[in-house]
Amino acid sequence: MVTYDAKRIQSIGRILVLASIIIWFYRQDLMSLNVIIALNFIMKFIINLVAKTSLFTKKEADVSIVSFKRKAKIFSLLISIFMAVIILSATAFLTMSDQVGGDVGAYDSPNYYDGKFNNVRPTDVETGSFMGVLLDYMVGNADRSPGETVPTQPYQQADVEEDAVRVTWFGHSTILIETHDTTLIFDPVFGSDNLNPLVFGPAPFDYEHTYQVNQLPDIDYVFISHDHYDHLDMTTIQSLDESMFFVPLGVDEHLKVWDISSNQIMSFDWYDEANITEDFHVALTPSQHFSGRGLNRDAALWGSWVVEIEGHSIYFSGDSGYSEEFMEINERYGPFDIAICEAGQYNEAWDQIHMYPEQAVQAAIDLNATTMLPIHNTKYILALHEWDDPLERVYQEGKRTNQHVSTPMIGESFILGEPMEDNPWWREVAKHNPWFLKTSAIVGWLLPLLFLAGIGMIVHERFLPQSEEE
Repeated sequence: MVTYDAKRIQSIGRILVLASIIIWFYRQDLMSLNVIIALNFIMKFIINLVAKTSLFTKKEADVSIVSFKRKAKIFSLLISIFMAVIILSATAFLTMSDQVGGDVGAYDSPNYYDGKFNNVRPTDVETGSFMGVLLDYMVGNADRSPGETVPTQPYQQADVEEDAVRVTWFGHSTILIETHDTTLIFDPVFGSDNLNPLVFGPAPFDYEHTYQVNQLPDIDYVFISHDHYDHLDMTTIQSLDESMFFVPLGVDEHLKVWDISSNQIMSFDWYDEANITEDFHVALTPSQHFSGRGLNRDAALWGSWVVEIEGHSIYFSGDSGYSEEFMEINERYGPFDIAICEAGQYNEAWDQIHMYPEQAVQAAIDLNATTMLPIHNTKYILALHEWDDPLERVYQEGKRTNQHVSTPMIGESFILGEPMEDNPWWREVAKHNPWFLKTSAIVGWLLPLLFLAGIGMIVHERFLPQSEEE
């Protein structure tokens, strides 16, 4: 004979309700809310575990009594401990870690006023509300990262003919430029570790091939666009300690802390120029962005680079929002054989400091560039768009505007000015294949039924006395 067990029925009902909510969140790309649910259960487990001790009890007999007031005290204690660990860790990092870099002082520059560097035109770093951006990030999207290992090409050293320029992209914003006797690298960040300084993310995508400084030819000159962690990596910089560094004002203070000699560093303000050799000229040009590695934002300058080498003109944007300054740069230094432009990690909340793909193509047009190479993508999740959205949109916009776009695979080298195969390689990378729970129409129909059934099982006792009386 089956006995009636109201508590078991209610427990099953709670499981059905919770399962239907979790699956619905999964189907709606709200996995962040599922993480919150999981954290809630972990917190409840810890609270119940701590409640078995004598903490916050006056008498030994009170250990068995887990009142709401006692649970609230335990919860407050756990949150306080968590916040203390976060604050102490952040404080220790900002005050003790060499990763943060040096202390940047004031500068005699027309771009430095109000105690910081400023863009050519007033710029809002973030135009959206904090809560709006936070809610956007709560909506997960599996396609922010590739569904498989990103196909790449192995980097292979090769002799470069005189008057030729060889270009290689290593993902995100790391660009290698080679001539027959000179090697340059822009914003070098290598390694498979999570993006410093946060050990918990974001992690780089899984590449088919790995790249390290020791695989490259000797680097003569290193160009840095600004001091954000995804463009300036301490470990990589220290592995290039025999190179010459070209940096915006203030970035040199970071390099000195990392044991780079001041004799190896040249600092530039916007539109400062240097003739390195008869055939090699460089200039720092404005970008519309910001800087900061610690608590002091905009203490160091940011910028883009113009390089003239072996009769070729190269533009490297660093990070930048779209502005009229691209036309000014073209008037001073254009036309360009290649414009290496940021196209990735964009969002409407920071559209003044990062370009949409279509704006990146327009920037190349403003610069009068023969070809455009999109960078700042295909390595980290730093924004909300799908991982291949920048490449696809730049590719399509290039065709629409008749602006030539180069889309080499990561690690693939090409000679500037030579015909390059039209290769939308990212289309061959598999998308995430979600579970049937996400895509099945049957599951979609069953979810509300399971939810209602669970609610009914939870509250069914309320109707039992009435039923018995009837």
